[in-house]
Amino acid sequence: MTKAQYTVHEIEIGQTKAKARAARGAKAGTAGKPKLKTYSLDLRIHSPVSLGYFGMESVDALPALVRLAKTKGLDVIAVTDFYSSESVDRLKKAAETSGLVIIPGVDIRVETPECDDIQLTCIFPEETNSEHVARFLTSLRVPAQARGRQDFIVPLELSQVLTCLDSHGGGCFPSRMDKTPARMGAIPRLVDSFGFRSFDLAYTDSARFFQARWPQEKFNLFSFSNANALAQVGSRSARVRLEQPDFSALLQLVKRAKV
Repeated sequence: MTKAQYTVHEIEIGQTKAKARAARGAKAGTAGKPKLKTYSLDLRIHSPVSLGYFGMESVDALPALVRLAKTKGLDVIAVTDFYSSESVDRLKKAAETSGLVIIPGVDIRVETPECDDIQLTCIFPEETNSEHVARFLTSLRVPAQARGRQDFIVPLELSQVLTCLDSHGGGCFPSRMDKTPARMGAIPRLVDSFGFRSFDLAYTDSARFFQARWPQEKFNLFSFSNANALAQVGSRSARVRLEQPDFSALLQLVKRAKV
Protein backbone atom coordinates (compact mmCIF):
# COMPACT_ATOMS: atom_id res chain seq x y z
CA MET A 1 0.00 0.00 0.00
CA THR A 2 1.24 3.47 -0.84
CA LYS A 3 2.93 5.48 1.88
CA ALA A 4 3.89 9.13 2.06
CA GLN A 5 7.57 9.94 2.35
CA TYR A 6 7.60 13.34 4.07
CA THR A 7 6.66 14.13 7.63
CA VAL A 8 6.06 17.84 7.15
CA HIS A 9 4.77 19.31 3.92
CA GLU A 10 5.26 22.90 2.79
CA ILE A 11 6.32 23.88 6.32
CA GLU A 12 9.94 24.76 6.94
CA ILE A 13 9.92 24.29 10.71
CA GLY A 14 10.17 20.65 11.65
CA GLN A 15 11.45 19.28 8.36
CA THR A 16 15.02 18.64 9.44
CA LYS A 17 14.99 15.03 10.70
CA ALA A 18 12.18 13.68 8.56
CA LYS A 19 13.31 15.42 5.40
CA ALA A 20 16.85 14.20 5.96
CA ARG A 21 15.63 10.62 6.34
CA ALA A 22 13.57 10.93 3.16
CA ALA A 23 16.52 12.40 1.29
CA ARG A 24 18.82 9.61 2.46
CA GLY A 25 16.26 7.03 1.40
CA ALA A 26 15.92 8.59 -2.05
CA LYS A 27 19.68 8.75 -2.45
CA ALA A 28 20.20 5.17 -1.40
CA GLY A 29 17.56 3.96 -3.83
CA THR A 30 14.63 1.64 -3.28
CA ALA A 31 15.26 -1.44 -5.37
CA GLY A 32 12.14 -3.49 -5.87
CA LYS A 33 9.84 -0.81 -4.49
CA PRO A 34 7.36 1.24 -6.53
CA LYS A 35 8.64 4.59 -7.74
CA LEU A 36 7.24 7.65 -6.01
CA LYS A 37 6.32 10.88 -7.72
CA THR A 38 5.61 14.32 -6.32
CA TYR A 39 2.01 15.49 -6.52
CA SER A 40 0.44 18.80 -5.56
CA LEU A 41 -2.62 18.59 -3.30
CA ASP A 42 -5.25 21.00 -2.04
CA LEU A 43 -7.60 18.94 0.11
CA ARG A 44 -9.81 21.66 1.53
CA ILE A 45 -11.79 23.59 -1.07
CA HIS A 46 -15.33 24.87 -0.70
CA SER A 47 -17.97 25.56 -3.34
CA PRO A 48 -20.94 27.97 -3.46
CA VAL A 49 -22.86 25.51 -1.27
CA SER A 50 -20.89 26.66 1.79
CA LEU A 51 -22.23 29.80 3.43
CA GLY A 52 -19.78 32.67 3.13
CA TYR A 53 -18.52 31.56 -0.27
CA PHE A 54 -17.60 34.54 -2.44
CA GLY A 55 -19.02 33.76 -5.86
CA MET A 56 -18.91 35.63 -9.15
CA GLU A 57 -22.02 36.41 -11.16
CA SER A 58 -22.33 34.64 -14.52
CA VAL A 59 -19.48 32.24 -13.64
CA ASP A 60 -20.23 28.53 -13.22
CA ALA A 61 -18.02 27.94 -10.21
CA LEU A 62 -17.32 24.20 -10.53
CA PRO A 63 -15.99 24.06 -14.12
CA ALA A 64 -14.06 27.25 -13.34
CA LEU A 65 -12.65 25.59 -10.22
CA VAL A 66 -11.34 22.68 -12.31
CA ARG A 67 -9.73 25.01 -14.85
CA LEU A 68 -8.11 27.09 -12.13
CA ALA A 69 -6.82 24.04 -10.27
CA LYS A 70 -5.14 22.85 -13.46
CA THR A 71 -3.68 26.31 -14.06
CA LYS A 72 -2.28 26.30 -10.52
CA GLY A 73 -0.58 22.96 -11.18
CA LEU A 74 -2.68 20.95 -8.74
CA ASP A 75 -2.95 17.20 -9.24
CA VAL A 76 -5.51 16.36 -6.56
CA ILE A 77 -8.25 18.47 -4.98
CA ALA A 78 -11.01 17.73 -2.49
CA VAL A 79 -14.33 19.54 -2.36
CA THR A 80 -15.28 19.80 1.32
CA ASP A 81 -18.36 21.92 1.90
CA PHE A 82 -19.78 22.12 5.40
CA TYR A 83 -22.46 19.45 5.85
CA SER A 84 -23.19 19.15 2.13
CA SER A 85 -22.22 16.80 -0.68
CA GLU A 86 -24.23 18.71 -3.26
CA SER A 87 -21.23 19.74 -5.36
CA VAL A 88 -19.46 16.37 -5.39
CA ASP A 89 -21.09 14.84 -8.48
CA ARG A 90 -21.04 18.05 -10.50
CA LEU A 91 -17.37 18.68 -9.77
CA LYS A 92 -16.44 15.13 -10.74
CA LYS A 93 -18.39 15.56 -13.99
CA ALA A 94 -16.63 18.85 -14.73
CA ALA A 95 -13.22 17.21 -14.21
CA GLU A 96 -13.83 14.06 -16.27
CA THR A 97 -11.40 14.91 -19.09
CA SER A 98 -9.09 17.20 -17.14
CA GLY A 99 -6.73 14.65 -15.59
CA LEU A 100 -7.43 16.27 -12.21
CA VAL A 101 -8.16 13.82 -9.39
CA ILE A 102 -11.30 14.77 -7.45
CA ILE A 103 -11.60 13.52 -3.87
CA PRO A 104 -15.17 13.74 -2.51
CA GLY A 105 -15.33 15.23 0.95
CA VAL A 106 -17.22 17.17 3.56
CA ASP A 107 -16.36 19.40 6.51
CA ILE A 108 -17.99 18.79 9.87
CA ARG A 109 -17.71 20.29 13.34
CA VAL A 110 -17.42 18.24 16.53
CA GLU A 111 -16.61 18.93 20.15
CA THR A 112 -14.43 17.62 22.94
CA PRO A 113 -14.35 18.70 26.61
CA GLU A 114 -11.73 21.33 25.65
CA CYS A 115 -13.39 22.85 22.60
CA ASP A 116 -16.68 22.87 20.70
CA ASP A 117 -15.11 24.04 17.44
CA ILE A 118 -13.10 21.10 16.15
CA GLN A 119 -13.36 21.04 12.38
CA LEU A 120 -12.75 17.73 10.67
CA THR A 121 -12.18 17.48 6.93
CA CYS A 122 -13.55 14.10 5.86
CA ILE A 123 -12.52 12.52 2.55
CA PHE A 124 -13.82 9.50 0.64
CA PRO A 125 -12.75 7.28 -2.30
CA GLU A 126 -12.82 8.81 -5.78
CA GLU A 127 -15.85 6.77 -6.84
CA THR A 128 -17.94 8.05 -3.92
CA ASN A 129 -21.01 9.99 -5.03
CA SER A 130 -23.04 12.73 -3.40
CA GLU A 131 -25.61 10.25 -2.10
CA HIS A 132 -23.02 8.24 -0.19
CA VAL A 133 -21.66 11.33 1.56
CA ALA A 134 -25.24 12.40 2.32
CA ARG A 135 -25.87 9.04 4.00
CA PHE A 136 -22.77 9.59 6.13
CA LEU A 137 -24.15 12.96 7.25
CA THR A 138 -27.52 11.38 8.02
CA SER A 139 -25.81 8.79 10.20
CA LEU A 140 -24.27 11.69 12.15
CA ARG A 141 -27.78 13.10 12.77
CA VAL A 142 -27.06 16.19 10.70
CA PRO A 143 -30.34 17.94 9.77
CA ALA A 144 -30.99 19.36 6.30
CA GLN A 145 -30.97 22.91 7.67
CA ALA A 146 -27.29 22.55 8.63
CA ARG A 147 -26.32 22.49 4.94
CA GLY A 148 -23.41 24.84 4.28
CA ARG A 149 -23.25 26.12 7.86
CA GLN A 150 -20.19 26.17 10.10
CA ASP A 151 -22.09 26.76 13.35
CA PHE A 152 -23.75 23.34 13.58
CA ILE A 153 -22.09 20.85 15.94
CA VAL A 154 -22.50 17.12 15.31
CA PRO A 155 -24.51 15.73 18.27
CA LEU A 156 -22.27 12.68 18.72
CA GLU A 157 -19.08 12.03 20.63
CA LEU A 158 -15.91 12.17 18.58
CA SER A 159 -15.33 8.43 19.00
CA GLN A 160 -18.76 7.76 17.51
CA VAL A 161 -18.09 10.12 14.62
CA LEU A 162 -14.83 8.34 13.78
CA THR A 163 -16.46 4.91 13.97
CA CYS A 164 -19.19 6.10 11.63
CA LEU A 165 -16.64 7.57 9.22
CA ASP A 166 -14.69 4.31 9.18
CA SER A 167 -17.86 2.38 8.38
CA HIS A 168 -18.45 4.65 5.39
CA GLY A 169 -14.94 4.06 4.06
CA GLY A 170 -13.63 7.55 4.75
CA GLY A 171 -10.69 9.20 6.43
CA CYS A 172 -10.25 12.58 8.07
CA PHE A 173 -7.86 15.15 9.47
CA PRO A 174 -8.44 18.11 11.82
CA SER A 175 -8.31 21.50 10.11
CA ARG A 176 -7.09 24.84 11.45
CA MET A 177 -6.76 23.59 15.02
CA ASP A 178 -4.10 26.26 15.58
CA LYS A 179 -6.51 29.07 14.73
CA THR A 180 -7.62 29.82 18.32
CA PRO A 181 -6.34 29.05 21.84
CA ALA A 182 -9.41 26.86 22.47
CA ARG A 183 -8.70 24.74 19.43
CA MET A 184 -5.01 24.51 20.35
CA GLY A 185 -6.05 23.25 23.77
CA ALA A 186 -7.82 20.29 22.16
CA ILE A 187 -4.83 19.12 20.07
CA PRO A 188 -3.28 16.98 22.84
CA ARG A 189 -6.51 14.98 23.16
CA LEU A 190 -6.70 14.53 19.38
CA VAL A 191 -3.13 13.25 19.31
CA ASP A 192 -2.93 11.22 22.52
CA SER A 193 -6.49 9.86 22.79
CA PHE A 194 -7.56 9.58 19.16
CA GLY A 195 -4.29 9.01 17.33
CA PHE A 196 -4.41 11.89 14.86
CA ARG A 197 -1.05 12.42 13.17
CA SER A 198 -2.13 14.62 10.24
CA PHE A 199 -3.27 18.22 10.66
CA ASP A 200 -4.17 21.05 8.30
CA LEU A 201 -2.62 24.16 9.90
CA ALA A 202 -3.53 27.82 9.64
CA TYR A 203 -0.02 28.99 10.59
CA THR A 204 3.21 27.31 9.57
CA ASP A 205 4.92 28.29 12.84
CA SER A 206 2.50 25.97 14.66
CA ALA A 207 4.71 23.06 13.61
CA ARG A 208 6.94 24.03 16.56
CA PHE A 209 4.13 23.11 18.95
CA PHE A 210 4.06 19.54 17.64
CA GLN A 211 7.84 19.21 17.71
CA ALA A 212 8.12 20.48 21.25
CA ARG A 213 5.36 18.32 22.70
CA TRP A 214 5.86 15.09 20.73
CA PRO A 215 9.53 15.09 19.64
CA GLN A 216 9.53 11.37 18.82
CA GLU A 217 6.25 11.25 16.89
CA LYS A 218 5.87 11.48 13.13
CA PHE A 219 3.31 14.02 11.90
CA ASN A 220 2.03 15.06 8.50
CA LEU A 221 1.42 18.79 8.78
CA PHE A 222 -0.25 20.54 5.87
CA SER A 223 -1.61 23.97 5.10
CA PHE A 224 -4.41 23.77 2.54
CA SER A 225 -6.22 26.73 1.02
CA ASN A 226 -9.59 26.44 2.79
CA ALA A 227 -10.76 28.22 -0.37
CA ASN A 228 -14.03 30.13 -0.11
CA ALA A 229 -13.61 31.77 -3.51
CA LEU A 230 -12.18 30.74 -6.85
CA ALA A 231 -9.17 33.01 -6.43
CA GLN A 232 -8.17 31.16 -3.25
CA VAL A 233 -7.96 27.69 -4.84
CA GLY A 234 -4.40 26.45 -4.58
CA SER A 235 -3.27 29.52 -2.63
CA ARG A 236 -1.94 26.95 -0.16
CA SER A 237 -1.15 23.40 -1.12
CA ALA A 238 1.09 20.46 -0.25
CA ARG A 239 3.61 18.68 -2.42
CA VAL A 240 3.75 15.03 -1.44
CA ARG A 241 5.58 12.01 -2.83
CA LEU A 242 3.19 9.14 -3.55
CA GLU A 243 3.06 6.07 -5.74
CA GLN A 244 -0.30 7.16 -7.15
CA PRO A 245 -2.43 10.29 -6.63
CA ASP A 246 -5.44 8.41 -5.33
CA PHE A 247 -7.57 7.99 -2.22
CA SER A 248 -5.78 4.87 -0.99
CA ALA A 249 -2.53 6.83 -0.80
CA LEU A 250 -4.21 9.76 0.92
CA LEU A 251 -5.86 7.44 3.43
CA GLN A 252 -2.43 6.21 4.47
CA LEU A 253 -1.30 9.80 4.72
CA VAL A 254 -4.05 10.73 7.21
CA LYS A 255 -4.29 7.37 8.97
CA ARG A 256 -4.65 7.62 12.73
CA ALA A 257 -2.15 5.90 15.00
CA LYS A 258 -3.26 3.20 17.42
CA VAL A 259 -3.59 4.55 20.96
